[in-house]
Order: sequence, then C-alpha cells, then structure tokens
Amino acid sequence: MKTSNIKTIAFCSFMALAAASCKKSSTTTTTTPPVTTAFTFKVDGAAAITVDSATAVLYNLTTGARYMDVYAYKGGAEVLEFHFVPQTGSQSVTNVLGGTSLTYLESAVSSYDAQSGTLNITTCDTTGNKIVGDFNFVGKVYPYTGTTTHTITEGHMIVSKIIK
Repeated sequence: MKTSNIKTIAFCSFMALAAASCKKSSTTTTTTPPVTTAFTFKVDGAAAITVDSATAVLYNLTTGARYMDVYAYKGGAEVLEFHFVPQTGSQSVTNVLGGTSLTYLESAVSSYDAQSGTLNITTCDTTGNKIVGDFNFVGKVYPYTGTTTHTITEGHMIVSKIIK
C-alpha cells in the first residue's frame, strides 16, 4: 500500500512538472511604446530632440475662459510654442488664433505653424504644476506664401513649471 501511494505521488509530481514545462507558443507580439520621462519630439523622422526646459503660462482670456501657453527651449532658443485650453483629452490643432495652435521654431526667423495634427493632454494639474501630453502636427512655414513643411511626430510634453 505504501508503494502504491509513493507511485501515485511520483506520477502526480511528474505530470505537474510536465504540465508546467509546456509553454504555449505565440506568434503575436505586443509592442509597448517607450515610457518617456522628458519633453521630446522628432522633426521629419530624424532623431528625437529633447528640450532643455519648458514653461507654461496659465491665464484667463477676456471672455473669462482659461488658456495656456507652453514654451519649450533647446540650447537657449525657443523650439516649440503651444497655445491651448488647459484640459485633459484630445484637441485638434489649427493655425487659427484662439484654437489649439502648435508651432515649431526652426530658427529665430523660421517658424512652422500647425496646419493639422493633435494634442492629447493626459495630465492637466494646474494646481500641482504638471502638464503631460502627446502631440504631432504638420507645420507650414510662416508666412504661408511658401510651401515648405515640417512633420513633427512622437512628441511628448512634460511641463512642471506653470506661471499663473
């Protein structure tokens, strides 16, 4: 009887090990986007640019509505400028004043205003001084007499300084 119990235990142990060692093969892979902890973006698919600093200004329009401007700098020069309603969610960008507008500043004399794109604010804590979001847009050279554009992709914004 003891031999039978030992054989039963050994058999159950073997089956448990065999079941545990089987692994389901899968042909699908899940790609998780990288977690970005900096204010970054790409211009025309080139290497990512990480800004050195960013500041937001929160204010009320004459209509009483709240509005926010974000200024991002690289090497002491402004490289991005955003104007939007400070609220979470996705906003379509435009070059119309008073809407959600995004601008890429290639240099002090060459800027590209968004003609299309999105700004998706995921964190909008104006009390705790934290704005987080993702953005992309196609910007056209200003003034709009030319046809030159830049495509801004993989943009991730983190702002922790808000002037009120």
